[in-house]
Amino acid sequence: MNNNNFTPEQSLELITKIINEARSKFQENGYMFIFWGILIATASFSQFFLLQNGFYEISWYPYFLMPAGAVVTGIYYSKPGKRNNKNQITRIVSISWVTLSVNIILLGFLFAPYLKENLIPLILILLSIGTLISAGAIKSNLLYFSGAVINISGIACFYLNRIYHPLLMGFIAVVAILIPGIILAFLNKKRRNV
Repeated sequence: MNNNNFTPEQSLELITKIINEARSKFQENGYMFIFWGILIATASFSQFFLLQNGFYEISWYPYFLMPAGAVVTGIYYSKPGKRNNKNQITRIVSISWVTLSVNIILLGFLFAPYLKENLIPLILILLSIGTLISAGAIKSNLLYFSGAVINISGIACFYLNRIYHPLLMGFIAVVAILIPGIILAFLNKKRRNV
């Protein structure tokens, strides 16, 4: 093990460098926020449409997009350049998102009959945790705001009629996931052009 004695200035510089690398990677990954914002909004609005038209038995079918999206995300991040270029912060955020995603999929497909009207509020709260972890890792006020909006919506969803849960989740996917993803991607493109 390499025992380097860093001065406080060198330690701060190293920490700042790691945070900036993580910020850069997540800004590049604004595309993943865009991808998931579109996917969640599509599934949620589709479920709301099916519920409004009396297709209760199949209203949850649009959520089969989620495991498919997880596979696409896994393929995207398993590319050699993406896999080997991670620092500790990006590893922590990645592991947090994988854990949250697996739990969301398990809750949605295995425990929905038990959770009933509490399913979408819990999913929103879990999404807010992942977003807030990402915000903390890259010190992004935009993602802090998004995480707070998702969390408040998840809590408010407990008081909303169950039939409107997917509609709320669709709007939240657009406002707090898709739009911030577009902004992050734009900022990354702007940063590269400077």
